[in-house]
Amino acid sequence: MRATPLHPIADADHACPYCRARLSVKGWHVPGMRNLADLLCAACGREFFGDLAAGQALYTPMLLEKATGEVHDPHGVEWFAGWLRDSYARRADEPVPFDLRESRAVTKPVVLLNCLDTLYGHSLLKLLNAQHYLERHAGVDLVVMVPSLLDWMVPDGVAQVWSVGLPLRRGTEWNEWLAREVRRRVEAFDRVSLAHALSHPRPDEFDIERFTRVRPFPLGEWEARLARPTVTFIWRDDRRWLDAADAVRPSRRERLARLFTSRPRRGRTQAELVSELAEALRRELPEIDFAAAGMSEGDARGELPEWVGDLRRASFDADAERALCERYAASHVVVGVHGSNMLLPSAHAGGVVEFLGRERWGNFTQDILFRDAADCRETLFRYRFLDDPATPTAVAQLVTMMLTKRESFRRLMNVS
Repeated sequence: MRATPLHPIADADHACPYCRARLSVKGWHVPGMRNLADLLCAACGREFFGDLAAGQALYTPMLLEKATGEVHDPHGVEWFAGWLRDSYARRADEPVPFDLRESRAVTKPVVLLNCLDTLYGHSLLKLLNAQHYLERHAGVDLVVMVPSLLDWMVPDGVAQVWSVGLPLRRGTEWNEWLAREVRRRVEAFDRVSLAHALSHPRPDEFDIERFTRVRPFPLGEWEARLARPTVTFIWRDDRRWLDAADAVRPSRRERLARLFTSRPRRGRTQAELVSELAEALRRELPEIDFAAAGMSEGDARGELPEWVGDLRRASFDADAERALCERYAASHVVVGVHGSNMLLPSAHAGGVVEFLGRERWGNFTQDILFRDAADCRETLFRYRFLDDPATPTAVAQLVTMMLTKRESFRRLMNVS
């Protein structure tokens, strides 16, 4: 079973960074997103907290020295070490909203799936592991702990949902109040294991419809739906589609001009690029249904052509999230910049075009939820990755080809 014993006795395999002796397990501690073993070195007497096997810690487990707060990171993953170091240094002890929803009585050994995190994508990907336990481990009852913003996505079949009102910006927080609440809940059960919460579960181990209750784009209706081709641009203000002009290092004269004058930026805005893409697609496909959807602060509706659907919002609730998933599921193709904003769109749409800047090459496909396909050639046709910046004209040509040539591609490649 993909789970680590937690209660009554946690299972952890850590060695003292000073003595190299195996650390003994005194207990466990879950003060938030981090799942920790309480450890002691019998040889030198030092005490530590050590990551239990779940989430990122499956790959890069770390030790935190209690007396000094030093994090021992043999893997060199500073972002993960930094989260632990900083959260311990700023330990909190204050109540947070904690709501328990029970769908049925717990009668079996419990598996706890901790989905708390400071990054939306990390939390969502952890949650997708729920289906593995629901379908492949009939001998356990699954309890899911989620940030409240993902409560709506918890699938049916879970015995209990612990919804924690901890905003993402506080997602790395070490909260002793929360640790006591988790302990109180866990100790109510005879035996509890910690779900491994793979950072990137396999596509064949989850069905997004079980989580969002939205049926993805029906690939068998691709051609029939071309009477109204549907494309959605996934918008976010903080990671924008860049114009090619912005990727070119400005000359010394241009840099000075920007310092001492109000000379505008060289490239087009994201709204201008999206508008050009929409217009280019409409020239090729006059019946196109094009929309921009996603997170955007302020009112920018005047930036886009009137005929373009504007589904951008400054905030989301469960109903708004589900409505956007319906839009993604109606889309032949979604287009957007690499990031967690692409997870739900890619899971529901027929195809994806993503801008992947070279600074994100190491994160390739981490934000894409592939729909399980029997033929890898079909997958390669429907999921395209472009270097950022990409011109609206080039993107429009690619999207048009994907829309209109999929069936001939399948025949040529003998895709069943």
